[in-house]
Amino acid sequence: MKQISVFLEKKQGKLKEVTDILAKENISIKAVNLNEASDFGILRLIVDNIVKATEVIEQNGFSLTLTDVLKIEIDDEIGALNKIVTLFNENDINIEYCYTINSDNKGSFIFKVNPTFFNKAKKILESNSISFE
Repeated sequence: MKQISVFLEKKQGKLKEVTDILAKENISIKAVNLNEASDFGILRLIVDNIVKATEVIEQNGFSLTLTDVLKIEIDDEIGALNKIVTLFNENDINIEYCYTINSDNKGSFIFKVNPTFFNKAKKILESNSISFE
């Protein structure tokens, strides 16, 4: 699955500009994560139409990157997230960040792992019968 990372100036209204653009184009935001750095913010988005979203965001003057991430569905129960984190840890896969995403009747998380270990992470999930995109 692809994630859009948009670089935002630390100025009031920049987040609104991006959400306005997406709303105007009828693009649904499925997950959002906003982090700040010293002079800018990084807005991470999972959307229903990655191609159109990327196009309209760039057309409106924002810089962005696309990143491969894993959307992992887990049962809504105690320890479910820990199971995934443990699997990655035991297999020397570094989690760079994670955040939640809306999903039907399941808990879902977006995981960014080191690109060197991306395919290894997918194989581990498959071998443990864990659903992911």
